Amino acid sequence: MPRLTFGIPVYNGEKYLPEALRSVQEQDLEDIEIVVSDNGSDDATQEICEEAAAADRRVRYLRYGTNRGGAWNYCNVVDQARSSLFSWQAADDVKLPGFARRCLEALDDAGLRALFACPRTQLIGADGTVFEDLDDVSLGLGAPTAHERVHNLFVSQASHVMYGVVRMSALRATRGLLPMVGDDMVLLTELLCRGPMASVDEQLFHQRRHSEQFSQQGENQVKWHAPDGNVRFAFPQTRLDLELYRAVLIAPIPWTEKARACRSVTTRWVGPRWRGVGSDVQTAMGVSRR
Repeated sequence: MPRLTFGIPVYNGEKYLPEALRSVQEQDLEDIEIVVSDNGSDDATQEICEEAAAADRRVRYLRYGTNRGGAWNYCNVVDQARSSLFSWQAADDVKLPGFARRCLEALDDAGLRALFACPRTQLIGADGTVFEDLDDVSLGLGAPTAHERVHNLFVSQASHVMYGVVRMSALRATRGLLPMVGDDMVLLTELLCRGPMASVDEQLFHQRRHSEQFSQQGENQVKWHAPDGNVRFAFPQTRLDLELYRAVLIAPIPWTEKARACRSVTTRWVGPRWRGVGSDVQTAMGVSRR
């Protein structure tokens, strides 16, 4: 059994997928598997994946005829994993050499209390050029208490850490990624209520920003998560607010910790975004927004 699974959910990813695949294939850790879940792509994704699987026994290519949405695909690579450690790999991101080894070393050093590990991150553009170093030297996600970790998550808004290496036992104790906008923040809130993150003080992850990403497409974010979803009645911000509270309330932590963490949800997330709830109502009523 492999120790670490890289899960690559992809839909029409021919442009960046070869580099993303190569970056995990070249990790200095032999005991890995790479699960690629193709959500009904109609570009060259299939050919790229079949060629990679034929050349590398660690690559397992799963193709599905229908696009069931990004959330389903992200969950599917977790369901297909056979290892005790897991790492999502977006089809347009790059994990630098040493990513896997250093994250595993950080988890080993921290002991079982740490549920996941992530290195420092840089943002790259469509051409692969680094244009920003994220301010992630001291995120505070390794704080000793749940409410401190949740508070620091909302202050930093460091959603990129979900692409680190997570213990599968911890991931499966959560509800996983939900088919909704902001699913990454909900999942991280659940994880951080249960335990800390171990940090790797090296820039070993390149997260790509480009105009074709779903996160750049407004209300189409809803369709990315669930293609059959009704954008008008999705209430994305409202649902996100509620699920963040629920993430705290279902956590196996004392009620005093839950109360403090919920207070951070209110003051650091829900309060500053109150206009989003109003926008949800306007959308449902069919009122155009300027």
